[in-house]
Amino acid sequence: MPDLSEQYWTDPQGRRVCYAEYGDPAGLPLFFFHGWPSSRLQGRILDEEAKRLGLRVISSDRPGLGRSDFAGKRTLAGWADTISGLADHVGAESFRVLGVSGGGPYALACAAWLPERIHRVAIVCGAPPLGDIPDHSDLLWAYRWLLRVRKRMPWLMEGVMNGARKISHMPVDRPPLKWLLQTIPEEDRRAVESAGGYDTFFNSFREGIRQGGRGAVADADVYLDPWELDFSTIQVPVVFWHGGLDRNIPIRMAKELAARIPSAETRWFDNEGHYSLPLHRLREILEDLRGKPAETEKE
Repeated sequence: MPDLSEQYWTDPQGRRVCYAEYGDPAGLPLFFFHGWPSSRLQGRILDEEAKRLGLRVISSDRPGLGRSDFAGKRTLAGWADTISGLADHVGAESFRVLGVSGGGPYALACAAWLPERIHRVAIVCGAPPLGDIPDHSDLLWAYRWLLRVRKRMPWLMEGVMNGARKISHMPVDRPPLKWLLQTIPEEDRRAVESAGGYDTFFNSFREGIRQGGRGAVADADVYLDPWELDFSTIQVPVVFWHGGLDRNIPIRMAKELAARIPSAETRWFDNEGHYSLPLHRLREILEDLRGKPAETEKE
């Protein structure tokens, strides 16, 4: 069977976009957008359920992450153009979109700028437009620290990301990684450990910044810059999934964003966290995206 974890498409500017495929090769197309900083390999967590539901998962590295070429300063609108071209390349005339955490804004970009091609969008523990939110006090401490560094010492960010990659290779049962993992809420730790441990997350993270920190920094800047996206015009069905125990991105930010989108549906879970929700609720999320058999037969 061919290895589908490293495939390439070249965009009109001559830059290569690397993507992986999971699930059912003959299934309904679903584009998966990974978190930050991560890579296409994060899509592997969908593989088993996607096969069961007949979904073909296309999971791509964003520019400068993983094995996709660096593209300098980017916008969300530019990402929608990239996905439109990649969808043509893989033969997906229409598709569904799932964005997890830092992939959430990119999923919303597709809902806004590719409405004629998209059936349904899921935003799972998604990142909000941080530049529009004055109060970051309940954001994850590491994100608050990085925001301060980016604002006051922007030149330091690449080095921070490169240092994080080195730390991710250290044993999880020894400092400093042991200390960092202890800051993850208990519900999230239990979910990750019961799903097989941290290997999938760390492998995807390491792959994400294999080119160095500049790709991750450029990706993060997209969250901070004006999104130039009119949320009130989004008509594609968008479903927000978020946990009340999320310590990375507080649920109040997700609720504020969902309230700005007329087509939004919401799934709030009081006892789920940032990592536990996508692991515990993956089947529900994919079933909701796929739709009922009667709906998919029309496509």
